[in-house]
Amino acid sequence: MNFASLLRPHIIGNCWRVVETQETAATMAITRSAAEQSRLEELLDLSKPKIPDDCAGLSYLLMTPFRYPPLRYGSRFGSTWERGIFYGSCELQTAFAETAVYFWLFQQGLSTLGPLENIRDQRTAFSVKLSSQKAIDLHAEEFANQHDKISQRDSWDYTQQLGKQLREAGTDFVLYASSRFSGGKNIAVFSPLAFTDKEPTQQQLWHVRFTIESCVFVRAGNSESFEFHKNNFSVDGKIPHPALTA
Repeated sequence: MNFASLLRPHIIGNCWRVVETQETAATMAITRSAAEQSRLEELLDLSKPKIPDDCAGLSYLLMTPFRYPPLRYGSRFGSTWERGIFYGSCELQTAFAETAVYFWLFQQGLSTLGPLENIRDQRTAFSVKLSSQKAIDLHAEEFANQHDKISQRDSWDYTQQLGKQLREAGTDFVLYASSRFSGGKNIAVFSPLAFTDKEPTQQQLWHVRFTIESCVFVRAGNSESFEFHKNNFSVDGKIPHPALTA
């Protein structure tokens, strides 16, 4: 398939991503002044991978996925030898559903849960606007015969090869159906040049209540909430994932 001929202009008003909340830098607990804390942050930054040239000036929230090498098994559209990808969702609810799934996958890998059986924590949800002349919507009808392969939950073999072709075609970002949350759409950003701003357009603090069966997100200072149940994402009691073979 000639993907270069299928690239189209796309603008995404809100690409949502959920990350750990880091309102207070951990280094403040071991430094005596703002100057010491700033210097320690600088030294720690020198130990990290070099910031890619096309990420210069970006907020760490936007830049970090591109800065670090891929995980051991890669990701849905990225192999182990390609640079990282910024993954997000078109809908906030979808972003939280994906977050809940990875909570359960973490638990699933433990032999003994102990205090991790019930977790109370915080997360930051942020959004960024995307704009590109070179984007592809894999959710579109022209890719209908590939939807099942693109959304496969227990294998990334097809989509990693697809991601390689999309990169070679010069694609900035792709939209695709969430394999976890029915009706949800996710986004894989290959190029940071697709971000219209250097900083997130909005950030929200959310409280998390998480157990082996349910996950509830409640927005701080607001009545907005989302609740998910593990059995809606499981197959025979387990959540499928390409990195889990048993």
